[in-house]
Amino acid sequence: MSLDLNLVALGNALNRLAESLSYDASQPLVVDASIQRFEFCIELTWKTLKKALAAEGIEANTPRECMSQAYAAHWLADETVWLSMLKDRNLTSHTYKEALAVEIYSRLPGHLAAMQSLYQVLLARGGQP
Repeated sequence: MSLDLNLVALGNALNRLAESLSYDASQPLVVDASIQRFEFCIELTWKTLKKALAAEGIEANTPRECMSQAYAAHWLADETVWLSMLKDRNLTSHTYKEALAVEIYSRLPGHLAAMQSLYQVLLARGGQP
């Protein structure tokens, strides 16, 4: 998948996450669906970053390496926010605890904002959605 196709998929995924966050969070299904969409978004984000970095001649092979290299390239405003997102992704994908799900759900608007900001940076760098 090319960088442009990744950007299309990422833009669509971010829109779907934003949509899920607009629903009533008192419904457990909404929380679960939003977390699932977040997991999908973070996966697409780091894989898109990997391709964008490679286009710049920068090698990064893991999510953490991609985040660190993107921060070094000034594509990310705050590396700790991104490392927190990776931590949340790892927590949600390896176990399910309702209290943890609610806690992570409360951070999703901030995570979404960071991913949307990066998406705009990548578009400004010449990506085509």
